[in-house]
Amino acid sequence: MSGYNKDTGIFELTATKANYWLRRTSFPPGCEGKSGIVLCAALFESQGFEVVKKATNYLHVKANPDQIWEMLSGSKSDPERSK
Repeated sequence: MSGYNKDTGIFELTATKANYWLRRTSFPPGCEGKSGIVLCAALFESQGFEVVKKATNYLHVKANPDQIWEMLSGSKSDPERSK
């Protein structure tokens, strides 16, 4: 299940949630030819986020929910929505 652990600062991102949130149209170098959760891991790593664990159907990323949304969607997070 996707979710954020405030104690560790780690967001568990499932492949289902990643695919649903992945709306960005441009990607940084290093992401070419990748898809799914592998693409998401490359995207976070290319922007300096620590990917703590990679599996075939989920990631553990050292990022908060707003950062996850912004990286995957390519859009700014709404602070009112993330309260």
